[in-house]
Amino acid sequence: FSDYQKSERDFAFIVNKDVNAQDLINAVSSVDRDLVSNIKVFDVYEGDNIPENQKSIAISVTIQSSEKTLNETDLEKINNSIIQSVENKTGAKIRS
Repeated sequence: FSDYQKSERDFAFIVNKDVNAQDLINAVSSVDRDLVSNIKVFDVYEGDNIPENQKSIAISVTIQSSEKTLNETDLEKINNSIIQSVENKTGAKIRS
């Protein structure tokens, strides 16, 4: 358990229907086990504004360091790593 401030970030990805939420969780958890924890899927959506044969999976990620309070730059870097990892490993696209 860390005393340093934690940050919760939400991400929504568009993926092909055959990609499952666990694939995204695996891709996120591979980013940085020291900083990334508590990855939760909170929404899976198909329908309006989502291309056919695709779905949106939204995940919430807790980012926390055991060594320091992360600043915006640190968080930005981790956010980008998370997005890159998920896109590379699952073919997902971040939903803006």
